[in-house]
Amino acid sequence: MADAARTCVVCRRSVGRDEAIRFVLGPDGAAAVDWRRKLPGRGANACWSRSCLEQVRQQGRLGRSFKTAVRLPDGDWPLGDARRWNARRQGELAGLALRAGQLKAGGNLVDRLVKRDWPTALVLSADAGETVAGDWRRKARGKEIPLLTSVLTSEELGAALGRPGPRSVLALGHGPLAGTLCVELKRGLALL
Repeated sequence: MADAARTCVVCRRSVGRDEAIRFVLGPDGAAAVDWRRKLPGRGANACWSRSCLEQVRQQGRLGRSFKTAVRLPDGDWPLGDARRWNARRQGELAGLALRAGQLKAGGNLVDRLVKRDWPTALVLSADAGETVAGDWRRKARGKEIPLLTSVLTSEELGAALGRPGPRSVLALGHGPLAGTLCVELKRGLALL
């Protein structure tokens, strides 16, 4: 069965389930994000993009969808929450993918794997220097491998992998965890 399309409450584009953030209302009329998409009741959706999430707070965006007055959380909601959620998910998925053998870390190892055509994608840390990033861009382009950038720093990636020290480049192999991590990496880029 095909996944039903959702309409973004901001840009009105039709988006798939994985391309949308779902909002629900609590009993008190407060909007909340349904991160796992499992909460009951009517939902409203917005694109995983900075521009749409910044505009969700505009007067009436969610109210029109829910057909009632909506109380919005304070602060940088929902964009800040989406960024924090995405960073946490990237760290969790990287650790799981490493343990499942679907991710490899470390510049020398990744370089050898690229030469063997193992990776389906390469990942750079958010703080990778321009020289390092340029070298990996050339290698990825030469092998036609997607190069994604994490929202996590090299220290955060090292910690997520349970490895001492920074990790500025990762290689993603085949498998469901690697695929899910790719989705989260793309979402993170859309939030910048």
